[in-house]
Amino acid sequence: MQGVWMLMMVVLTQSYVGNLMSLLAVRHIDHPYQTLRDFLDDQNIKLLIAAFATKSTFFKTVQSGMWREFADMFDTERVTTTTYNNLLPDIIKYAKPGTHAVFDVDINFWNFMAADFSQTGQCDFYMSRSSYLPLPLSMLAQKNSPLTPAMDRGAMALVESGLYDKWLKYSLPNTTACINAPMVTTVTTVLSLTNFWGMFVVFGLGCGVSCLALVLEKVVSCLLKQTEAH
Repeated sequence: MQGVWMLMMVVLTQSYVGNLMSLLAVRHIDHPYQTLRDFLDDQNIKLLIAAFATKSTFFKTVQSGMWREFADMFDTERVTTTTYNNLLPDIIKYAKPGTHAVFDVDINFWNFMAADFSQTGQCDFYMSRSSYLPLPLSMLAQKNSPLTPAMDRGAMALVESGLYDKWLKYSLPNTTACINAPMVTTVTTVLSLTNFWGMFVVFGLGCGVSCLALVLEKVVSCLLKQTEAH
């Protein structure tokens, strides 16, 4: 019985170690909020947003749809407002523990995630795949200036060719490190006895039961022999 149990433990051990190594080798990183609808449907997450921004006017004037639902949150405790001077410290305070999501211009996120990656060496934040409310950047010239049409054509060409985004990303160190952070990563972890405690418990119980069965068999055999002798 003990031999059969040890054979079972060999098979169980190999299966246990294989499953454990597969769990340690690949770690899935959850990115649950990829659209505004994902955020609205989850009542457990709060919003961090900079007050008095240019987008505030749009939130106040929208009449229907998803943006109206988004704007209605501003009268509840689900929204935490801050200023642009305190935005980066508040992101670490509220968003890093996972209690808040942040809605702001993507340029600010690029800058912050690059600085955070430079300090920590890891990506603790991610940006959603969906983008909203384009940022109105423009060049200023005198009214009715003959340079305006040329400036318009030059600015449009830079944006459409992707040079503006490329220059912006390369102007900040480590900007691209966390923009497309992977959802699956390979992790190397050192194994210890705490990872195998379940296997040893099963092995110990099996050996204990087999030894108890062996002792009972010997005791019953001795009792039977004594009975036959009498």
